[in-house]
Amino acid sequence: MIPVYKLKQGASIGELKPEKIYCEHASALLDIYLEDDDILDLRAGFYDKFYKPSKPYTTLKFIKEGKVVSHWAKAYRGLVLRAIAQANIRTLDAFMALNIEGLNIDTIQTIKHKTEITYTIG
Repeated sequence: MIPVYKLKQGASIGELKPEKIYCEHASALLDIYLEDDDILDLRAGFYDKFYKPSKPYTTLKFIKEGKVVSHWAKAYRGLVLRAIAQANIRTLDAFMALNIEGLNIDTIQTIKHKTEITYTIG
């Protein structure tokens, strides 16, 4: 029997910290698994500490009325993912050329391995 439990995001179980365990034990495996693929990282920012790709990857940020969207960012990532699926996008180059209704590329910034595309909504 599995006991009833509730573990909130960011919580630890005694000395066990999920983000530390994932980072230490899964990072190398994920790097191997993703070595031949482009990476479009659609995770929420909280999960950055669980895994940081060791090769170039792309993330998205959304701006609405001059402010970074946080709570509704999942909905906008979903719009992007839907457009990718409908257009059968397979590479980051093809993604960069994709026009997504309601989203306009504002900036593209690359620092080390991370490229961040900032979209304005509207």
